[in-house]
Amino acid sequence: MPHALSGDQSAASQWTGYARFLLTQGDEARSLALAFPSPDHVLRAAETPMLRLWRRDVLESVDKAASLPPASWALPISDEDYSPLLAECSDAPCLLFGRGDASVLTKPAIAIVGSRQPSLDGCSLAERFAHDLARAGFVIVSGLASGIDTAAHRGAIKAGGKTIAVVATGIDTTYPRSNRSLCEEIVENGAVVSQFLPASAPKKHHFPRRNRTLSGLSLATVVIEAGVPRGTLIKATAAAEQGRDVFALPWSVNHRGGRGCLELLMDGALLALRPVDVIRAVNWSHPYIDAPEFDEAVFNDTVDPTALPGRGGNDAFDGFLAAMGDGYHSAEDLATALSLDIRVVNQTLAQLEIDGQLTRQGQAYWTRARN
Repeated sequence: MPHALSGDQSAASQWTGYARFLLTQGDEARSLALAFPSPDHVLRAAETPMLRLWRRDVLESVDKAASLPPASWALPISDEDYSPLLAECSDAPCLLFGRGDASVLTKPAIAIVGSRQPSLDGCSLAERFAHDLARAGFVIVSGLASGIDTAAHRGAIKAGGKTIAVVATGIDTTYPRSNRSLCEEIVENGAVVSQFLPASAPKKHHFPRRNRTLSGLSLATVVIEAGVPRGTLIKATAAAEQGRDVFALPWSVNHRGGRGCLELLMDGALLALRPVDVIRAVNWSHPYIDAPEFDEAVFNDTVDPTALPGRGGNDAFDGFLAAMGDGYHSAEDLATALSLDIRVVNQTLAQLEIDGQLTRQGQAYWTRARN
């Protein structure tokens, strides 16, 4: 059972100190965590120089146990609710902090990852895969980032399924801030987990470690859309190193935002055209949960405009081009997805057509010019 932290400053302080000490122990941390699975075990242990240092951290955590959000908990690697898949990994975190339902960590899960600056097609595919895989009984794991991660979490929630956000901050910090409301939805429909101390800010060196935890929780990782070089490819590499399947979606060679997926396929990743390809490959048989069929129209409500690069000046053109990817889109689609006035969209499309960066298909659709 996870150890509740919300509303108990003493417990929060002790678990934070416990985690702080483990973080300093390198290769010895796992054996120490298994030998002393909670702060109470440390405090009751026989006196040794090492345990005196540990006891000091447990009792005098410099974090001073700031009040944690509701439904917060700590979960040591020795706990029965700790993910068995993650525990198989040699570098599994000795302690996870979390919010929400810790039991989802023990259920079969699929990670869905991709670009923070996706195309509209990429967002739609991420939501479709997450929706259908959640309906098949999988927990959807992603990283709460803008773009593909956001669409994946929302697809799982709309299917009535469960989702886990593995974050590179403390559980009391939301990054990006634009996903605060989504974070609370995930707490209600799964869990937000972190291997980092409460109040930790998003630091560059946190993300590779977070990526290994994200893939370690999952039977397989599906890369929806990724350019090169991109952090998404690091997640895929982590999954492969952990012996987990990596799937990638095929994109046109003309779509720069999808070249990372093509490289993964060249390197041996499994091809995924539909969610059922993933289900069959992991040999999963489970009754579909009661959920509505995927509605292509609802994805327009999930695209986070802040995930798209550029909202002013010439950068706005880059935002349009990134959003269009290699697909065909109407002005109305783009206006809805980017939360822009239709007149602004039409003016931008006209300018990009004049510049030779877009070509018109019929009377109502545009696509990127082939260079």
